[in-house]
Amino acid sequence: MRRQAGFTLLETLVAVVVLGLLMTGLSQALRVGVSASRGQFERVDHRSDLEAAERALRAMVERMEPGGVSGRNPLFVGEAAAMAFTTTLPLGAGPPDSPPVDVRLELDRAGQLVLLWAPHWEVRLQPAPAPERVVLIEGVARFELAYWAAEAGAWQAPWTGRVLPKLIRIRLGFAPGSGRRAPDIVVAPMRDRWRS
Repeated sequence: MRRQAGFTLLETLVAVVVLGLLMTGLSQALRVGVSASRGQFERVDHRSDLEAAERALRAMVERMEPGGVSGRNPLFVGEAAAMAFTTTLPLGAGPPDSPPVDVRLELDRAGQLVLLWAPHWEVRLQPAPAPERVVLIEGVARFELAYWAAEAGAWQAPWTGRVLPKLIRIRLGFAPGSGRRAPDIVVAPMRDRWRS
């Protein structure tokens, strides 16, 4: 008697069990890979947010209005947890050759580093418009500012000088376990050097 071609029931069951084990292993590997890539994307996203905010902060501080026009002091308020000054917005945030704006940097109650800005007017003929609000970084637990006093050779906060500080240090802190860290941002207001 000739044996008929095909698989027995036992061979089919063994093949299904082996295929199931392979699929389980592949799905676990895929899940681990997706989880790892998601974590990597989040780290890259947070890092790119921090880098973009750092570039914007550096650009605004470097373009800070130094005062000196007709002997006036710079429009600058340097506190330990907030800073207000006149500058121009970074490229991309405003039109090229944008006019000066009055800005304020502060940390709000929701843990967002916020930039408030409004057009700067030498002489205001009408009430000031409500400032625009831009969130630079979310999830910030600590925002500290310090100002370099060249005469004292030390960092101080708040700033009480009649001229701009030589350096401004911006320190950001994030919640423990967030995996986010940012180095100190130290910037020199450069606009007075451009005009001299």
